Parts: sequence; C-alpha cells; structure tokens
Amino acid sequence: MINHSWKTEVLLPGNWRGATSALLSKGHHHIIVDTGMPHEAHRLIAALEERHLHPADIQMVVNTHFHVDHVLNNCLFPESEIYATQQSYDWCCAVYSDLLDEQNWERLALKYYPEVGDYSRAPELMAALRRLALRWWDRQRLGDPSRFRWIETHPLPDDLEFLVTSGHVPGHVSVITHNDDQPTVIAGDVLLTREHDENVLTMIPHDREQFQRDRARLLAMTARILPGHDDEFSTGVGA
Repeated sequence: MINHSWKTEVLLPGNWRGATSALLSKGHHHIIVDTGMPHEAHRLIAALEERHLHPADIQMVVNTHFHVDHVLNNCLFPESEIYATQQSYDWCCAVYSDLLDEQNWERLALKYYPEVGDYSRAPELMAALRRLALRWWDRQRLGDPSRFRWIETHPLPDDLEFLVTSGHVPGHVSVITHNDDQPTVIAGDVLLTREHDENVLTMIPHDREQFQRDRARLLAMTARILPGHDDEFSTGVGA
C-alpha cells in the first residue's frame, strides 16, 4: 500500500535561542519548514545528509515568519520555492530596517510593538532584537525573491494546511500535515514552548490577546506539536 502521509522529522531542535527546523517528506517530495540562522547552516546540511538528502533535493521551503532565527538559511536552497505570507515578509523587513536606525530605533519599534509598556522585560528584549538585527539581518539570505510564493495569492501546495496565527507577528503561519494517526502541527513561534515561554530569547508578541488565542487554539488540538523553541510533544487523548 502506498503511504500518502507526510513524514515529519526535526532537523534542528528548537531551544531558548534557536528555532525548530522541520523536514516534511512524502516519496521524493521534500519540504523544509524554517531554516535557522547562518551559524547553524552546517548542522542543517549535516541533518539532511544523515537522511541521504542534499539541498537540491528540497523542492520547497516554508517560513512561518521572517524573524532572523527562522529564515536566514533559505539561501542554501536556491532551487526551492519559498512559501510564506507577504504580510509577514513586509512587516519583518520594515522592523529590521527601523531597528538599524541608530538614533530613532526605540521610538520606531513602537509602531510594531505597541504593547511594550505592558511587559517588564520589553526593553531588554527589544535591545536583544536590535543586536540580532545588527549582527545577522541580511535580505540576501532570505533567498531569491523570484522564488517567493505568497500564501495570500498562491494555492496551497499538495495537501498541506496553513493556519494563520498572527499574534506573534502579523501574517505568521503554522503548518499542519494530516497523517494516518494524528495531525502534526509545526507551530512556529505562535507556541514557543509547552509551558516556559519566558525562557525564550524572543520579542514580545505583536498582539498579546491574539497570541494567547492562537496558542490556546493549538493546545486544544489532538496533535503532535513542534513548538518554535522547544522539544516536540503531543496533546489530546493519551498525551
């Protein structure tokens, strides 16, 4: 019997400062969801080679959003189509551009994170976000723009399901694959960890109420869940 389900494997496990990267495989069709940061490139390639795969074998990259820890190895896959939302791309590019403004970055950042005053750690996290931007942000590493396929206007490939989860950043998406036993949810940063989000070095949500609704929505599912910055876990019956 031919297996029509997607096999989902973790290539780079998420942790407090690095994002989860996942491989979806069905026959000879291979997709990577989120690609990590430049210093992780060798680990990503090694994880593929352990599975007898090479960058040329990856037909598609999916980015949950465009924060630096999720996208900066897109360039390793020059033949792949890159699926993401244009909303997330435009928003994140604007954020990083304004963070590079030496004199005005704190004021400009409030356009994107209007709830800064509600979080005691916000100044610390905002400063860390700027340091990451100064060190790592490079649009060329996002991949050739001609390879972008915006989810807002392009049909979903194959039988993948994209769930818009915009609390973290506008246009953030989670990826759902439907398998024989239970769905697998590659959550991205809508669900940073199972229960210790405060340990993750990331910016506050763009919209806290929406973020909490998105998180609760995923946790209410019966599924295998790959959070953005933690080990995978299962929810629902038997979890």
